[in-house]
Amino acid sequence: MTLEAILFDLDGTLVDSEPLQFYAYRDAFAEFGLRLDLDGWNRWHAVEASISRFVLDEGLDVDPEAIRARKRLRYEAMIEQELELKPGARELVEACADRFRLAVVSGSRIESIEACLERFGLHGRFECLVSSTTLKHAKPWPDPYLEALTRLDLPASMGLAIEDSIPGFRAACDTGLACVVCPDGFSPDPPEAFAGAASLVESLLELNAESLIDAHASVVSA
Repeated sequence: MTLEAILFDLDGTLVDSEPLQFYAYRDAFAEFGLRLDLDGWNRWHAVEASISRFVLDEGLDVDPEAIRARKRLRYEAMIEQELELKPGARELVEACADRFRLAVVSGSRIESIEACLERFGLHGRFECLVSSTTLKHAKPWPDPYLEALTRLDLPASMGLAIEDSIPGFRAACDTGLACVVCPDGFSPDPPEAFAGAASLVESLLELNAESLIDAHASVVSA
């Protein structure tokens, strides 16, 4: 089956935003007299990147929407002032845009997705932007990837996802997509958690259009 589309995760994959997301939420929680440390952050994102679920699971007496609103203001400023692309991200997107249809599939709000891509002049490279905040379930459920494939009008066998985390990897696999994993160093996951990945790399600099075609073929033809 021919590879037709590359579906990129955003945070921790294309942009080095995971630390900024953490700092923005940490500051937001602090405004309500609550402490968010890295252990709590990792517990939160090991399951589902939903603040409502995290607040419920942790038994916190706070309105998750109020936390989200405070975080949004802090993070929007960080996008403009501090956000950087992951090494090799621009080169990979540019190379893939000449060969494939491209999508971003993210847990961030659509406004944040657009702001990140516009900051680096990459918005026009992507045909489809999917925010799981508009769907019933976020990653690790397959809903975000299913939505992207529906918009692209493609079967999973003609797509390949690039992810950095266990929830994203599970979401891609449960959709039936081949998945290349480039783990983000901010919240490192054990390599064995990505068993079954089409490829596991340390940097996007290791990838190009041909290597993605080979990774896809190794899964689809298996």
